[in-house]
Amino acid sequence: MITTTSALSRILKCPMIVKYAIAIVSAAISAVVVLTVLPSSSCDLALLLFLCTVTFVALAAGPGPAGLASVLTLLSLQYPLLSSGNPVVLRSGEILGLGLFIVASTFVVLSAARRSTSASHQLLLNEQHLMIRELQQKNERLRVEKTERSEAAIKAEGAEQEIRQTVDAVPALIARYRADGFMDFRNKNWREFTGLSQDNSEGRRWGSALHPDDEEMVAREWREHIATGEPFELEQRLRRADGEYRWYRVRRVPLRGETGEVIKWYAIAFDVDERKRTEDALRESEADLAKARHELQLIIDTVPVLVLRHRADGIIDYVNAVGRTYSGLTTTKWTTRTSIITHPDDVPRLEAAWDVALVAGEPFESELRLRRADGEYRWFVTRRVPLRRNGEVIAWYAATYDIEDRKRAENELIESERRFREAQMELAHASRVATMGQFTASIAHELNQPLAAVLTNAETALRWLSYEPPNLEKAKPSIERAISDGKRAADTLSRIRDFSKKAPVRMESVQVNEAILDVMGLTHAAMSDNGVLANTQLAKELPRILGDRIQLQQVVLNLIMNAIEAMTELETGSRELSISTTAEGDGVLVAIRDSGPGLPPAGFARIFEAFYTTKSSGLGMGLSICRSIVEAHGGRLWATPNEPHGAAFCMMLPIGEQSLENLGG
Repeated sequence: MITTTSALSRILKCPMIVKYAIAIVSAAISAVVVLTVLPSSSCDLALLLFLCTVTFVALAAGPGPAGLASVLTLLSLQYPLLSSGNPVVLRSGEILGLGLFIVASTFVVLSAARRSTSASHQLLLNEQHLMIRELQQKNERLRVEKTERSEAAIKAEGAEQEIRQTVDAVPALIARYRADGFMDFRNKNWREFTGLSQDNSEGRRWGSALHPDDEEMVAREWREHIATGEPFELEQRLRRADGEYRWYRVRRVPLRGETGEVIKWYAIAFDVDERKRTEDALRESEADLAKARHELQLIIDTVPVLVLRHRADGIIDYVNAVGRTYSGLTTTKWTTRTSIITHPDDVPRLEAAWDVALVAGEPFESELRLRRADGEYRWFVTRRVPLRRNGEVIAWYAATYDIEDRKRAENELIESERRFREAQMELAHASRVATMGQFTASIAHELNQPLAAVLTNAETALRWLSYEPPNLEKAKPSIERAISDGKRAADTLSRIRDFSKKAPVRMESVQVNEAILDVMGLTHAAMSDNGVLANTQLAKELPRILGDRIQLQQVVLNLIMNAIEAMTELETGSRELSISTTAEGDGVLVAIRDSGPGLPPAGFARIFEAFYTTKSSGLGMGLSICRSIVEAHGGRLWATPNEPHGAAFCMMLPIGEQSLENLGG
């Protein structure tokens, strides 16, 4: 059934002209077969063949072509065949066959018509079923599509919600505009920042939050870029909900449709207020820096100092106006390591010190002479300090200022000090001579003793030599004693001569204990005549000091004589003089104590002042000279009360070469 239906479907679907062509061709073929193959007397076979042809056409082409085939086959019986040229003559017996043929062909045609109608109906039913099935499939597809669309809509809504949440979460202000530039959406941050709702901003190009001073600029940019459709950026101020305006950088980009026309604008704004403030502060700072540089340049060009800059290799590359005016040279003439106006005698020393400073990278200072524009050389002191970057010296800055007046003052001071030392030496000499005059009797006594002994021993030796024969053995000891006493007298005279003569300062290594003992030898008679008992406590292995022996002995002698004079004023009590030496730190301490009446409280503060004295006679210069001598040796001299009574004079002298600079040695 399915095959027949399919065949009928195919037949029914054939064009009508093809169906009738099948009928004509089939009838023609049957006629040719009847006329050429079958005998002329075989009418029954011809009718049977025609009936088969009609049946075939009915099955193949349908009732219409089958009817046409019936008519054509019947007509072919009335015409002669090509081979005989005679018409077919129906016999009486064949008429019945013809009638049956007509009835059978009619039945076939009608059957074909019924089958065709049935097939058409079946075809319609099949097509209806197919259409129903297709409609069901379409409905299913539509249902699936609807479901998918619903899911897509849900997803789209979720995605849109996610996008909105994302847009609201972005730490920026985001807005959307229509093609004409008017706002139709803004994110949560925008609304919270401005404090404006969506309705308050509808139809504006940035809501009502825009700073009034920026409105014209923003409107101009909008008009220009709406016309061109190009993205643009600008910085503008927006009012925060609390009324404060902050700077934002806003970038606006277009969204284009399929044909390229702008359908939306999107904007994102980032807070750049801190950056703007920083930039403003930086601009102000740069302006202040430029002003400070200008002021600094004015100061550098007006201060009475030569300001120079050296490269890292020491070459001069800048000189201020003062330096150019002083030298009469431009900066390009200064481009050397050592200025061409430096005195030739100072160049080697300056270059050597400069080389050391460049290698060490340490500040450098030196005195030098620079030639003025008129040719005169003046003394300057230059101080150069390095400028470093990442620990590396990139330049040197030098300040060179005039010290000519100071140098002259120093020279005058040196000359004054020289004259002062000469005067001090004169005064010290005069003081020594005066001191010697105070104990002339003691000196005479010191000389009389050895001279009397020399005379006695000489007379004794002469007497022994007068014997016959001379007693040489007895005379020899007397002569030896006379020689010894003569040497003692000669030593005394030598000390007196050295002490009294005027001589320049002679620095030497001095053993303090020996110097003190020599002085005590000179004052022995004075102490004996005045009933003074001397006590010495001299430290052993005392370090030597560097000084002038005669001047130091003068100090000791002056202090001893003052102590003797002070104690002679006592009518009762013992007269004791104590001299001690000790090593303390970097010096030697000499203390001379007496048991005299001492000094009044005010006297200890003024005792070393020039022309101050507690004696009824005298100028009051002795102790002042003593202090000057001690201080010239780098030491100290002071007075304190002596317990239980009397005064103590202490002298601290530095060890070794510490006193050399003060004495000019």
